[in-house]
Amino acid sequence: MRDSDSTIWQRRVRVQRSGALRADLPTAEPWRESGLARIRHGVYAPAAELEAAGHGVRYLARIEATAEMRSSPTFARESALALHGLPYGAEPDRVFTIGDLRTAGLKAGVQHARVELDAEDVVEVHGMQATSVPYALADLARRRDQRVAVAAIDAALHEQRCDREEIAAALSRQSRVGRSRAEAALAFADGGAESVGESWSRVVLQLLGFPAPQVQPRVRGASGRMWEPDFGWTLPELPRPLLGEFDGQEKYGRLAAADGLTPAQALAREKAREDDLRVEHDIARWIWIDLLEPARLERLLLAHRLPRIRRPSLWLPPAA
Repeated sequence: MRDSDSTIWQRRVRVQRSGALRADLPTAEPWRESGLARIRHGVYAPAAELEAAGHGVRYLARIEATAEMRSSPTFARESALALHGLPYGAEPDRVFTIGDLRTAGLKAGVQHARVELDAEDVVEVHGMQATSVPYALADLARRRDQRVAVAAIDAALHEQRCDREEIAAALSRQSRVGRSRAEAALAFADGGAESVGESWSRVVLQLLGFPAPQVQPRVRGASGRMWEPDFGWTLPELPRPLLGEFDGQEKYGRLAAADGLTPAQALAREKAREDDLRVEHDIARWIWIDLLEPARLERLLLAHRLPRIRRPSLWLPPAA
């Protein structure tokens, strides 16, 4: 389950230029007001809203602050994906723009790429200009590790925001630097993945040399009821079919909200589901730290006797 574009924007932090604020402040000095926090030079937001904002919302505030201070910027890479409501990994330390051949490369926390864009690669999102979803995905995939790139492409395919052909076409209009990396991420992407954690899991499983799992397989429990775990393996080397479950930090809260249950009720229902599946299946569960430190996931799956089909990659990624 993913945050939608509309959900993120409903939680947006209000930003305002200091010039507009001065008319409402007794001292006419926004930088002296304890209730305000500076996002960038000349742009402020309510301090309490900014402190309470979660992942994605703070970054949107930085993007909006850049739009306030620059003349019609076109946002790119992670910044474009943030505006489109798609995942982009950890919050970047800078805002990304593209286009204007006269703009500085890196200034005041904004990294600009001097690249001429085709008209089809620029769209309007919430009143701001950004590269299109296919262009932003291809640009990100050329530069970031597979976990981040695959998660972004998976989400776009899952939500039918674009298709593989459109991403490949946008990639062909970009620099050849990192193109093979992007092509590999695009080939590996799967629109069936339902969360960023599931996408990251598939990438790390591949890097560790384990066989590709079925994604969201339909599995019958001992009660006869059909379930859809995150992953599944049915292999002759395994004593019993193995199911894999990624547990995100907010999993049970999301399950509760989706079905009108309390978190405790959702947890109890999930336990009953697992008990039903365990009669005829083994179940391996992992969390974010196991994807950030792949050796942990490796130990877990080897303990469940999942065989390798290839050597682990010499490049196992650091936390992103």
